[in-house]
Amino acid sequence: MSEQEAGHIEHVEHVERIPQAVRALQATARLHVTQHAGCSVQWREWGDPQGVPLVALHGGHGTWLHWVRNVATLADRYRVLLPDMPGFGDSDDFDLPARDPARLDLLVQTVQHGVEDLLGKLPFHLMGFSFGGLIAAKVAQRMPQIRTLTLLGSAGHGLRRASEVAMRNWREFDGEERALVLKENLEAFMLAGEADADACWIHEQSCEKTRFYSKTYSHKPLLTHVLPDVQAPMLLLWGERDVTAEPVKAAEFLAQSRPEREWMVIPNAGHWVQYDAASTVNVLLHSWLAQR
Repeated sequence: MSEQEAGHIEHVEHVERIPQAVRALQATARLHVTQHAGCSVQWREWGDPQGVPLVALHGGHGTWLHWVRNVATLADRYRVLLPDMPGFGDSDDFDLPARDPARLDLLVQTVQHGVEDLLGKLPFHLMGFSFGGLIAAKVAQRMPQIRTLTLLGSAGHGLRRASEVAMRNWREFDGEERALVLKENLEAFMLAGEADADACWIHEQSCEKTRFYSKTYSHKPLLTHVLPDVQAPMLLLWGERDVTAEPVKAAEFLAQSRPEREWMVIPNAGHWVQYDAASTVNVLLHSWLAQR
């Protein structure tokens, strides 16, 4: 078998594995590319182009696929814009060492410029999951036109975690062993129960395409320096079984007793709360956003 034939078979097998929900979203997405600091960022858009914009940022070791169970519902009412942030997914990475401290601010600047390129000065809703929650908060600090800020299982709180999960280095394995290790990590860190085939595919694709070392920033108490400057109404959502925080304590800490900040802990859900409890989260988001 030639290399060309082998590559064709591998491509076909990859396409056949793509979950139906992902295929449907890929088929209907409007694609955009923004540029900043020599980095191309890929954006996907759904919903009414004239609708109220909603920007959602994925987590570390993630892509836009972190929102796969939420896009269709949100796009019924909003113009939904999802980037692969620099160093993740289909976007370029910065020409910097993996752990260069300049990466965080450059990432925030690049996301901000991307939003400005696509939306100008339009008010918009902003959401962020995990590491994306930290980035969303820092973007909100710079862009006062945001209507709301929603953080789901946000990183950057700096508080004690519910448990320290020992993650195995999946890069040390190949084939079925690699897939098994990725599944074990996914179930230990991201979900409350067993991972389904869609979640495994999304996690595998996202990990393989990650070049940004987000853990450097996720464990630090960076939100404490950011959230005091954010005046927009805020919603904090946590899965009850999120291992990255003690959810009630983290939510109360980040809410800072401010009346415009609300929080909720979702029963029987893990860190990837918008996937694990998609129906509940989608209803909550619609109800909360509709009032603002």
